Amino acid sequence: MLALITHLSVVFGLLVLLPIWLAPLLTGGIAALASSADWKHAAGGTFVGLGAGVLLARPWFGGGGGALASPVESIIFIVLGAIAAGVVALALRKASKRNKAEWRVAIGAVAVVIALMWATTAASNRGDFVPNEPTVNQWLSTKPALGATPGDRDYFLRVFYDMHDGVPYYEAYINVYRADPLGEFRLPNGVPGYRLPTLFYLWLLLPADGSAIPWLFLVFATLAVGSAFAIGAQLGPPRLAVLGALMVATAYLSIATSSFVVFVDGWAMALTLAGIALFIASVRSASAKLLWAAMCVMLLAAVFREILIYPMLLAAASVVTLPMGQRLKALWPWLAGFGIFGAIYAAHASAIDGRVDQAGSVGFWIHGGLAHLAATLRFFDQLFAGAPWFVPMLVLAGLAGAVTLLLGQRRLGAFLVAVIAVPHMAFLFFGGTGRDLITGSVGGYWAMLVVPIALALAPVAIGRMLGLEDSAINDKAAS
Repeated sequence: MLALITHLSVVFGLLVLLPIWLAPLLTGGIAALASSADWKHAAGGTFVGLGAGVLLARPWFGGGGGALASPVESIIFIVLGAIAAGVVALALRKASKRNKAEWRVAIGAVAVVIALMWATTAASNRGDFVPNEPTVNQWLSTKPALGATPGDRDYFLRVFYDMHDGVPYYEAYINVYRADPLGEFRLPNGVPGYRLPTLFYLWLLLPADGSAIPWLFLVFATLAVGSAFAIGAQLGPPRLAVLGALMVATAYLSIATSSFVVFVDGWAMALTLAGIALFIASVRSASAKLLWAAMCVMLLAAVFREILIYPMLLAAASVVTLPMGQRLKALWPWLAGFGIFGAIYAAHASAIDGRVDQAGSVGFWIHGGLAHLAATLRFFDQLFAGAPWFVPMLVLAGLAGAVTLLLGQRRLGAFLVAVIAVPHMAFLFFGGTGRDLITGSVGGYWAMLVVPIALALAPVAIGRMLGLEDSAINDKAAS
């Protein structure tokens, strides 16, 4: 099972730069580490798991323009993965201090995943995998013409260039909207139609070339992957937390190698993941300093993307699980955070100064439904083996992992259940009117604001389902 999950999480993304003899070593090694099985069961289980994985999604290697592995290459891939799993399992079994060895291997695996995320982004964005096709870097390096901005991505990129040319943020934002024929030259739909300027001001630190944006994004993506590992390692064994880091890395790779790299959402979610990791640490250690740190980091995420105020609200609400005498003390950081956010958002609204499309603002966000929920759950599926069912299953696993915490860690369990379930349920009622210009389908990019949290938590449920929540040897889990 673990080999299959690992394979589906990396087969079309983090593995494509690696040669066939090296790619399966990552998959087999992570599966063996996570399973804690003996070498025979690790090797055999990985052989079965990769066999099933290859049937669902054959490996894709990016060299020479990219190609699916041949049947012979697929067999080599499976065998090498099984050998790698056996070797890693044997080495861990022989380690004199097993827990320390697992920590070291886990951290090493996360470092390799992060390095692959950076290298794959660089190669993909310069067009190594699709020769003679337009590249992400070419698009980012071209300033969109006013009136030729058919989507949000073009709006944001145009604002990037205008601000580098000295145009104030709100003027640049308004100019793009007023020049857009597809938007009927209207102003944004209400104050929420304007993004907070935080990220755009941060971009001013970059060279005036949009192709620099993904490099800064990768810094945030690294924070997201490290935070996912920190979340999992606090709630279960670090060897399982590697899976959560791997899944979040794949999600962030899909953002970094697409036009969604200019959307604020993925950047802000990286900060939210870091804030959640700190909040978990603060609750587990009863540390007031860590609680204030968690609030500050979550507040920064909300100052990037106002929708991400919801984790702060839910963290504040979690104080109801505490004894009455402890609630006010635990609530103070969040009240301070809400006050600061309110002042910042009020200043943002004041700067907008009523320059909105009043007619378009009425009911603009009340367009949720099953289509929005489905689009959210499937947003990242391309690099997750292209399987439309896999990411939804991982989200459900993340929710289940949060539920399992309710008995022993009620406050954390309640918070984590809510932070996954509440926004997904909200998509049934709230959503914009935007549609894909080519297919007419509902956009699912709001997934960037919630799905990574579920991915970070998925290994908690996977580990408990397979009996891996402690350090006991389990010989059946590697498959």
